[in-house]
Amino acid sequence: MPVPPPAGQSHLLGIAAPSPWHVFAGGTENAFQPDSRAVMLHRTPRGWTRAALPDGLAVVGDVRARHAADAWAVASGRDAQQRTDLLHWNGRRWTTVSGPEGRRLQAIDLDRSGGLWATGTGGDTTTVSVRRDGRWANSLTLPEPSGLNAIAAGSASDVWAGGMGESQTDPTPLWHFDGAGWTRFPWGSTWAHWILQIEYVAPDDVWFYALEQHPLFPPPALHHWNGSGFTVHPIPRPSGAVRPASAIGFLGSIASDGRRGVWLSTPFDPSHLLHFDGASWTRAVPPAGVTAYSMTRVPHTTTIWAGTQIGTVWRRS
Repeated sequence: MPVPPPAGQSHLLGIAAPSPWHVFAGGTENAFQPDSRAVMLHRTPRGWTRAALPDGLAVVGDVRARHAADAWAVASGRDAQQRTDLLHWNGRRWTTVSGPEGRRLQAIDLDRSGGLWATGTGGDTTTVSVRRDGRWANSLTLPEPSGLNAIAAGSASDVWAGGMGESQTDPTPLWHFDGAGWTRFPWGSTWAHWILQIEYVAPDDVWFYALEQHPLFPPPALHHWNGSGFTVHPIPRPSGAVRPASAIGFLGSIASDGRRGVWLSTPFDPSHLLHFDGASWTRAVPPAGVTAYSMTRVPHTTTIWAGTQIGTVWRRS
């Protein structure tokens, strides 16, 4: 799709499409340069524009939206350890909103009632917090500094959060909130897994894109929760004996297809987008030979939007 081109080397790392007429795509331009800066593109019925962001931000890493006048994003300065901002779009402009006190945000999601869930780290603890009516409340505190980098909120009483274990053999950090409290879910494997992304579709349809912390570095796999248990679906390897080099810092992205399947972008097969329908895999050739860094589905449709490693935007409809 034609968009205002970001400057220099650019990446679109977060994307949200709350309706068929509105899309938000955030990332960075002039990446890895002293003048790198965060960028946010916005699609309306009149086309794509660039949206102004607060000064001093270098990258937008996560974007979530329930409707066109209520979008959220996590952005950071050039040193994410020093500055991580929570941004809000009110239909007219992006502004900085206070996050949980003392927390460096990692991931956010919106539940269906409008609550904003956020994972964060600070000191030697990891937390999950929720914002309602303009106020933050702590929901979960863990004595683990590595953090929970993935969160998916279906409703106020159905939230999943996951991250990376402290070691290769520690239990995989996967937690579920049922409205009353958090429960750690067992992840049946010898080696710990790093949960990279969670895609919530329904209480009995949740997808997990996870990387096994095995010393031989196997490729990520797709895991599915059907409401009572997990199934594992290995990702097909590309043809040929040589594994392609991954894009720097990119480990993959998933999005529901709206038909109880999922689309997947993985650095282990950068020349294709992979589709899993619940039973079998197929490959699709993207519009260009670059990687889709972020993907999302328009609610109640099968339309998929993607932001890429070169600052372009794709749509599949």
